[in-house]
Amino acid sequence: MTNIEEMIARQELKALVDNYANESDRNNQDYYVNVFTEDCHVRVYFNNQLGMDLNNVHDLIKAYKGFGAAKESFHMNGQQTVEFQDDGHASGICYALAHLVNEKNGKDELTVHGVRYYDKYVKLNGHWRIAEREQYFVFSETKVLG
Repeated sequence: MTNIEEMIARQELKALVDNYANESDRNNQDYYVNVFTEDCHVRVYFNNQLGMDLNNVHDLIKAYKGFGAAKESFHMNGQQTVEFQDDGHASGICYALAHLVNEKNGKDELTVHGVRYYDKYVKLNGHWRIAEREQYFVFSETKVLG
């Protein structure tokens, strides 16, 4: 991989995780077919305990739709590091904050999740996709708004 090809691949991988966050804000989990491979493996951890173990993109979509839409959401990605194994395989870590507003007992509550994604990427038909993801909810805080 040339330096230019690597720079382009890094931009594509950043766009991949950013589009995941943008579409999550829109509650558009159907978009995940454009982010994950068909046979992706996603494990989600809460307090370092495995909470979800999903083995394809359709199960992932179904599980995330099952949470229901937040009243408002704001996902923000921070740093992303990527290491390339070859032209079509890479691994990376992405840090994110997910802000979710939900109504409880007639009041809006804000929950902020600090999330760390450990991803394995694969390039299929000219497009990068996430083949494996370990998603850690590192911390969560909830407070009443207003």
